[in-house]
Amino acid sequence: MSQELSFNQEVKLPPISADRKRTQSEMDLPSPPVTPYSGNKKRKSNSSEQIDRDVVVGSSRDPVLFPRNDSVADVATDEPLFGPELAPAAEALVNQHITSHMARFENKVNKPTRDEYLLALSCVPIVSTQYNRNPAAWARQERETLERQLAMMNRYRPEDTQSKLKKIAPAPAKRTVATQVRAPRTPRPKRTPKSTPNHKALDSFDTVPSSTNKPSRAAGSNRDDTDYNSIKDYSPPIETLAGNTKALKADWKGQMLDLSNDPDRQLLDPAEVNLAATLRLSCATYLCSKRRIFEARVKALNIGKEFRKTDAQQACKIDVNKASKLWTAYDRVGWFKPEHFEKFLK
Repeated sequence: MSQELSFNQEVKLPPISADRKRTQSEMDLPSPPVTPYSGNKKRKSNSSEQIDRDVVVGSSRDPVLFPRNDSVADVATDEPLFGPELAPAAEALVNQHITSHMARFENKVNKPTRDEYLLALSCVPIVSTQYNRNPAAWARQERETLERQLAMMNRYRPEDTQSKLKKIAPAPAKRTVATQVRAPRTPRPKRTPKSTPNHKALDSFDTVPSSTNKPSRAAGSNRDDTDYNSIKDYSPPIETLAGNTKALKADWKGQMLDLSNDPDRQLLDPAEVNLAATLRLSCATYLCSKRRIFEARVKALNIGKEFRKTDAQQACKIDVNKASKLWTAYDRVGWFKPEHFEKFLK
């Protein structure tokens, strides 16, 4: 009711200020776009004079260019835009095939779906279409394809490789092995047992047979290398130790040899006796090894050759490990220095 009164009565607005008045150029500009329909159905459509009046007085509402006609029926939305997907005959064919053949896939994991049936129906062969379009071009294309395939097949010829293979002789036939009758072995003659040699019986245990009276050999000595007097002595004098007797020692596994009763003990320095006992060498064997080592040292100096541990091992006739221990002990006390052998050099 209030809205109808506003249209019928004359509306008076306050005067517009000078800064807000529009110029003639602004008024000549096109009007703004039409606002959407507000949906008010109570407005009278036959009041054209009232609409003109609203425009004159500066109403904010634009005239509706396309009024909504409620009499027009709404567009149906339940119909497909492009019609049915398949023809009725195709739909019937799919349903018939699914009904008759789906029983065989009852226990299968990958069952064919309806979409797969429709995909199979959508595949249309185009061979006949391509042939009918240009039969001559189609035959020419097929001929080229066949010739290309034959050329690729001719690149590999099995008969060529078979000709290069060497012929292998056939396997020999199995020969029946004749059973040979072995001759009986002749028995070996029995050996006559040897008689026990007769020994002279002893009247008592006081007397010892002469065969057991063998000269006792000193423990730890080498009977092949005990004649130290036959070897020239090039050894440095004992005085060259000069209080360095503690360096003349070696490490060896086993118990030391007792040389307290050795007859050649007086020819050695106490430090040398301890060294020989540690290496389980008798005094005579120690003297032989010592003289052989320094004899080889003089020969090396005469030819200008270095004297190594291997040279000492080759010069001695004892265990190579013991010879290495002697070389190490002599080198530690400085007995291999050239000044000790200047009077023996040529």
